[in-house]
Amino acid sequence: MKNIGLSILALFLLLACSESKKQPEENWKFLKTVQLEGVSPLGIAEIDNTIWISDGVGNRIVSLAENNEAVRTLDSFSRPMHIATDGKNLLIPEFKENRITITSGAERSVIPIKDSLKAPSSVSVFKNEMAISYFDDNQVLFTNNGVDWLQIGKNDSKALYQPTDVQITQDTIWIADGYNNRVQVYDKKGALLTSIGNDDDLNVAMGLYVTDERLFVTDFENNRVLIYTHQGDLLQEISEKIQSPSDIYVRNNNLYILNYLAGNVAIYEYTSSEDTK
Repeated sequence: MKNIGLSILALFLLLACSESKKQPEENWKFLKTVQLEGVSPLGIAEIDNTIWISDGVGNRIVSLAENNEAVRTLDSFSRPMHIATDGKNLLIPEFKENRITITSGAERSVIPIKDSLKAPSSVSVFKNEMAISYFDDNQVLFTNNGVDWLQIGKNDSKALYQPTDVQITQDTIWIADGYNNRVQVYDKKGALLTSIGNDDDLNVAMGLYVTDERLFVTDFENNRVLIYTHQGDLLQEISEKIQSPSDIYVRNNNLYILNYLAGNVAIYEYTSSEDTK
C-alpha cells in the first residue's frame, strides 16, 4: 500500500508540474476584413498613426482606409516589398531596382549600401541598426553603423534560402527563411541561435512580426498565421478569412494580416481568457 501511495503521489506531482508549464492559450478572434481596391498587399508599416501597405503589383504604397477615410498614395516604386519605418520615414525595398528607398512622402533618397546584392525583400530598423534581406542572394545584411555590413545566413550549415522578411529586436535578428519554411533567429554577430517552425509544416514563411513575447508568422501557401513564443512553442493557429498571407502587424490589441491574393486586410482582435469564460 505504501508503494502504491508513493506512486500516486509521484504521478500527481508530475501532472501538477506539467500543468504549471503549460503555455497560456492565445485568443485572437476574427474581427473584420478591409478590402483594398486594386491592391496586391505585400508589406505593412505604421508611421504617425497611419498604416501604410506596399502594393507589389501596382508599384506603390497606399494608406489603409480602415474607417473609410481617404486613401493616400505614394507612386512610382519598383515592386515594393516588406516595408519598415524609422519613426519619421518609410523605408521601401524595391525588389526590381535592388535598392532601399527612404521617403517622408515628398522627398526620396536611396540608402547607400556597399555590397551590391539582388532583390531586396525586406528591411528592418532598430535604433541605429538596419537589416536587409536579399531574396536572390539568400542572405541578410546587418549594420550597426551604416558603413560596415555583416553577412548573415549565407555560408553556414543552415543557410538561408530566399529569405522574405526580417526584424531586428533588442538582442536578436529574426528572419523569415521563406522557402526553407521556417524562421531563423540570429544574434547580432551572425551566430544562429534557434530555428522555429521546422515541425509545423510551413509552406513559405512569407512574413513575420515580433513583439516582446510573441512571434507571428504568415504561412503563405497554407493560408494561415502561426503564433509562437520566442522559444518556438506554438500557441495558436488562425486561418479564418486568411488567403495567401504576405505580412502581419500588431497594433494595440489588433492583428493586421495582409491577404495577397484576396487583396484585403484581415483584422483580428485579442480577447483575454477571462473574456471568453
